Amino acid sequence: MNLRYLSYLLFIVLMITGVNAYAAETLEPVAKKGQVIVIYRGPCPSGKTKAAMRKIEKIISYERKNSPVSYSSSPGNWEDGQIGAVDLHASQSAMEKAFAWQEADKKWSKMYDDVAKICGTTVEEFHVHMLTAN
Repeated sequence: MNLRYLSYLLFIVLMITGVNAYAAETLEPVAKKGQVIVIYRGPCPSGKTKAAMRKIEKIISYERKNSPVSYSSSPGNWEDGQIGAVDLHASQSAMEKAFAWQEADKKWSKMYDDVAKICGTTVEEFHVHMLTAN
């Protein structure tokens, strides 16, 4: 009986250790050193967020097809009801190139303005924050 109990205990300890080791191996940093995370946030009335999010998804699709600089983007809703997206750029330089393209691309600019209009505001009311990973 004692040997059986010890065997079960050893099995459980090994399982827990294995699961924890697997989780630690599969989790990776959100960004690598030098990559830039850009956070977009904007106010939007609760009745307008679905339409605004659909437009943001269209912007992201447009970026993927047309941007000369490759970057990752995910739309989302903030806990305080604001809408936005999070982008991941390979570097500061890549982010600056993407921003220059966005500024020069009339269709992209109009789509961004349209998101603000859906929400009854302007793009100037949207907040953009950048974080460079260490």
